[in-house]
Amino acid sequence: MSRFTVEYPTTAEETTRLLEAETVIVGGGTLTVPALVRGELTAHRVLDLGRLGIDRITADGTGIHLGAMVSYQQLITSELITTRLPLLHRMASGITGGIQIRNQGTVGGAACAARPNSDVPAVLTALRTVLSLSSRSGTRRVPAGEFFLGAGRGDLRPGEFLSGLAIDVLPPQWTTGYYKLKFAESSWPVVTAACVLGPAGSPDPGEVVLGAVADTPLRIVLEGVERAEVEHAVADRVAALPEHRRWSDVRAGSGYRTRVCAEIACRAVRRALAARGESR
Repeated sequence: MSRFTVEYPTTAEETTRLLEAETVIVGGGTLTVPALVRGELTAHRVLDLGRLGIDRITADGTGIHLGAMVSYQQLITSELITTRLPLLHRMASGITGGIQIRNQGTVGGAACAARPNSDVPAVLTALRTVLSLSSRSGTRRVPAGEFFLGAGRGDLRPGEFLSGLAIDVLPPQWTTGYYKLKFAESSWPVVTAACVLGPAGSPDPGEVVLGAVADTPLRIVLEGVERAEVEHAVADRVAALPEHRRWSDVRAGSGYRTRVCAEIACRAVRRALAARGESR
């Protein structure tokens, strides 16, 4: 077990001052604390952001703002999220681990962990989320599609911490769908698919973002919403993926994920179609 001291900063300035080599930030702690206990992570100092006041959900004229410490349970119970960001609500409602994980786990912590088989990266990418990364020099804003650099690697520079996330609300008549494959109720996802669809007849049908197929979320632009069109788009995108980018873990190899991901994408599309009163 790693030996470390724990600090509880109360301001962004204090947090950035304490950030240094061998410092680990804890959000919800559902991933980081067990890794520290097992010795998989080493640190001289742990920063617990629980007193920083970044656990609120707010709205302005165009979008929703999440503090990095917003928990899954807050996403589930927030009327603002339920009505204006249903994709985020659906994702949070299906998080593996039960009520304890939903209360403790945070969307910001999952984003920073950047695990390919987590629900969060693909959903944040599909929603065009912008992450606010704070440091002594100010705040750097990075789109989710550029933040995830690889398995376990987010675009966090030395001295930065994730302070918040901003999501623009989709235009009227745009709908979303989410589907994930897992082998047991307590299992991490094997493949996830987050879908955003434009209104019927739109020249921009939308896109699907796959999780756990590659080392980063895999964005696929749709040319149409018929099953054959979705399958074709997924097959082309996955075929172009270099072998070293394909994701495998103890739950499934990359070959299995490649075989099933088109079906998972189609199911997410069907849910988005159902949200606008259609079925295919």
